[in-house]
Amino acid sequence: MMASWVVSSGMRLSFVIAMKSHLGIMAMVCTIVQRKAIKGIATTEEEAFLRLRQNRPGLLICSDQLVEGDGFSLCRRSLQVVPDLRVLMVLTGDGTEAARALESGAMAVVCEEDFLQPELEVMQSMLAAANQKSYVSSRARARMRAPEAIVESPQSLTTREKDILVLLLKGLSDVAIADALGISIYTVKDYGKSIRAKYNVKTRVQLISALLGRALHKGR
Repeated sequence: MMASWVVSSGMRLSFVIAMKSHLGIMAMVCTIVQRKAIKGIATTEEEAFLRLRQNRPGLLICSDQLVEGDGFSLCRRSLQVVPDLRVLMVLTGDGTEAARALESGAMAVVCEEDFLQPELEVMQSMLAAANQKSYVSSRARARMRAPEAIVESPQSLTTREKDILVLLLKGLSDVAIADALGISIYTVKDYGKSIRAKYNVKTRVQLISALLGRALHKGR
């Protein structure tokens, strides 16, 4: 199923997987239908970098922590060798922020726990990477320490809209946002429509991608 999501994107349908955990590697291998597309599997930064230089894959799937080295350094080094490489980073450390993964060059960021749930988050992250868009799963967004900085924008947002955006970036659902702010879910949905209109997007995923992409571009 994963292959069918990315095959229409034009991305080279080949993968290198670099994970610290052998269970994580098994989870990724099971997710990729076309096993021949896997061009390398590694548990260390140097081994993964060697596989990338040799095979120049379309996608690197790596964890933030590796047996030796780390995914952040691997991501930066790999993009210097394969500039059109797209990176999906899996956060395994409790203290790791999605922002650091994005700053390293990852297009999409998910948490290890996302692979234990239905495939939607993982599939969306793959689709985003395939289309060169930023994507951060709700679990990964919840680890962000200062989402308030991301919603600073020239979009003439109201104070309430900014409050809702901050909670959305933290991974809260509409119901949870309504409870946190003491307003009805219908009010949250109305604000959501207004916010999406100001950012010229149609869905929550597109909104989050726009916010994270803008923050990443500004940081560079």
